[in-house]
Amino acid sequence: MATMRTAAAALGTGALSSSTTKRFFFAAPSRVACRRLRAFPNSELTLEELNPSVELLRKTAEAVGDFRKTPIYIVGTDCTAKRNIAKLLANSIIYRYLCSEELLEDVLGGKDALNAFRESDLNGYLEVETEGLKQLTSMGSLVLCCGDGAVMNSTNLGLLRHGVSIWINVPLELVVNDMLKTQATSDPDSFSEAMSRVRQRYDELKERYGVSDITVSVQNVASQLGYSSIDSVTLEDMVLEIVRQIERLIRAKSMMEAAGKPF
Repeated sequence: MATMRTAAAALGTGALSSSTTKRFFFAAPSRVACRRLRAFPNSELTLEELNPSVELLRKTAEAVGDFRKTPIYIVGTDCTAKRNIAKLLANSIIYRYLCSEELLEDVLGGKDALNAFRESDLNGYLEVETEGLKQLTSMGSLVLCCGDGAVMNSTNLGLLRHGVSIWINVPLELVVNDMLKTQATSDPDSFSEAMSRVRQRYDELKERYGVSDITVSVQNVASQLGYSSIDSVTLEDMVLEIVRQIERLIRAKSMMEAAGKPF
């Protein structure tokens, strides 16, 4: 119970450790020249490395001008691409960036400790996510990269309705490759075993991911842009598609509000 209270507090606004606060600030573009970053680089990039281009900043400013202070929740299978996209999105719209799983890892003592907590006390893990989401939903200009606990029960899914939820849907093969990089193995059996676990998890959660306000699929973005391979998709391509869909969401909401007004 003490672990649950400590972890829940860390997901709130008032108990962030010094290591955590390094990731908790208004992300702002630096003056470093922007590179054309692939959506699937070899490693996770820092906020400082993810510099939006002038063109991306212009397009996001035009698209989401009236969207400010609405929190954004990124869901989907955890991988480097998901976190990098969330960070670049935060930098592009001048939002804070946080990763709920990283906050819990800081409190519990690392990724292995978090996995052990989740496996030994799933209800406790979900309660921590609930308490954290309750506090973070009031923060406004925030891009929160969520763990699976954010979609695993109706309470947490309901809390995501306080902002805009976005499912980043990536090919599972790339998720598995991402996982195996940390294990330094090219064993085909290891790939097959990892794929089996990832696919099972994906099948369990895809309907819950699918209730998000917006879905952005790497395969669809590649097809829309006429790329012959998903390897050509860049982080900016993904962020631009997110921004376009946010713009459509804002427009649809405005039309619904206008239709509901009396003549």
